[in-house]
Amino acid sequence: MEGFNWSDILGNEEKVGQIREMIKSRQFPNAVIFSGLAGIGKKMIAKVAAMSLLCESDNKPCGDCPSCRAFMAASHPDYYYMEPDRSKANPMIKIDQVRALQAEVSLMPVMSDLRMVIIDDAELMNGAAQNCLLKTIEEPSGLSKFILTTSNRSRLLMTLRSRCMIINFERLSEADIARGLDLRNIDNAAEIAVISNGSLGQAIKLAENDGLQIRSDTLDFLESLPKLSIEDIFSKGQSLSTQPKENFREWTNNLQKFLRDLLIVNVDIEKHYYYNRDLRKRLSKLHGQFRDSAVFDMLHETAEIQRRLNSNANLELLIESFFIRLKKSIQK
Repeated sequence: MEGFNWSDILGNEEKVGQIREMIKSRQFPNAVIFSGLAGIGKKMIAKVAAMSLLCESDNKPCGDCPSCRAFMAASHPDYYYMEPDRSKANPMIKIDQVRALQAEVSLMPVMSDLRMVIIDDAELMNGAAQNCLLKTIEEPSGLSKFILTTSNRSRLLMTLRSRCMIINFERLSEADIARGLDLRNIDNAAEIAVISNGSLGQAIKLAENDGLQIRSDTLDFLESLPKLSIEDIFSKGQSLSTQPKENFREWTNNLQKFLRDLLIVNVDIEKHYYYNRDLRKRLSKLHGQFRDSAVFDMLHETAEIQRRLNSNANLELLIESFFIRLKKSIQK
């Protein structure tokens, strides 16, 4: 579901208002970086901003002028969208893509008075591609504007960042995420919003991949860990290894968050510091079963298994050895 109007955007009202004002006053910079967590709507905001800058009406974007209609039909001759090849194991934007972009922006606009460029996940440009883009941004023709979106700004060259205005977007509120899920007719929206970490994209993935059930299974495992026999560990490892690796990766993410919550569950701090505040009673009860040193050991082991998941090692053996190390952590 993709909107083409400002009213379709969830959250970040102040930053969106700033962008709209820059467009209205014709003060939108030649190059802007939209920075923030993945899945919070940066690409949608970039597209609505691009459509507005190309729009022929005073009420931008109007949705009715030839430019807006062409944009919505993905056929605007003055709009260029670039992204990594996501079919690859390691998606990347290469220098050839940037050179093709340079050829496009060197041409005069056809339908509008400028050319708009969006580079999505710009941090995935390799060094050569970033340096190539830098030359284009450093020598603006006045007829092209660039919006770069990134969820990891530090991976962009400092020289490239220094040539762009940077707008930082915040995580979405649980209410905004629940609304976004409701608009997509996704069940359990409020519960999923709690564990989405402020990202609508993450919330949608959780809904699609049975995220609530994975979280529940992870906590059940943690509660039963002190009593698990070696046979139980092998059985659980075998069960989890038959699922997609991404499911187990999400399982370890949940474990990491539960362990982190265990360290603060009995501390008098604000509720938004908890990843799983809706399960605080269960976590408080569980806290007494683990020493803090054991929790830190388990966090270390969890970080290690997450690293190993990027290898081609046998998943069942990885999980079984991981569970054995967790068991040893609480027995020290």
